[in-house]
Amino acid sequence: MFEVRRLGPEDLGTLLGLQERIKSSLPDPGVFQTSTPEFISYCLADGGLCYGVTHGSGTVAYRMVYFPRDRDFNLAKDTPLPPSEYARVAHWDTIAVLPEWRGHGLARLMNTRALADVAALDIRHLYATSSPMNPNGVGSLMRAGFRPVRLVTKFGGKLRFLFYRPTPAPWPPVRNGQEERSVGLSATGELERAFLEGWVGVRLGADDRSGTSLSLQRHSLPFTGEQP
Repeated sequence: MFEVRRLGPEDLGTLLGLQERIKSSLPDPGVFQTSTPEFISYCLADGGLCYGVTHGSGTVAYRMVYFPRDRDFNLAKDTPLPPSEYARVAHWDTIAVLPEWRGHGLARLMNTRALADVAALDIRHLYATSSPMNPNGVGSLMRAGFRPVRLVTKFGGKLRFLFYRPTPAPWPPVRNGQEERSVGLSATGELERAFLEGWVGVRLGADDRSGTSLSLQRHSLPFTGEQP
């Protein structure tokens, strides 16, 4: 039995321990961005929303949501979102599951709970990042309604997809018959050019040459009011 619970300041040690266990379990720890105790404490207090999945007596997964407010680190600055909207931004920050508990839909459980809680707040813009070398992370975000819209360099020079999701209303539906192209996740140069030309990722697929690929359609960001 898995249970999602809201975490508070008293859970700082639990999250610090979990992130270290999860990072050390990865073949390439560079795809996982750890958070400082100060940042986690901010999110556990009134600077965000944090969730843990408990199984038995232990916590086996966690999700952090960050409210940048007037702080310098706000992913919205990498998009045309007006500064007047920055206070209504939330970052879909770290999500992580212990290796032995992956494959149980825990990310979906936490995302569902967090999306419902955020919908009740004055938040209208959700942002997130994920490594192009982490197709599982990319897929988890896209299943939660996020779409990759940029490639950015963050966290000390690491290349990341920048994802956007409006809330509470989702992105407009993908149009059948609209022009579409497929680019491998590893073809970051081609993806970067596509994003700059107005393409947005709409689904993941398989590519015989490069493994996981991203299908893209031309689409403006919902808050711009432009037609694709």
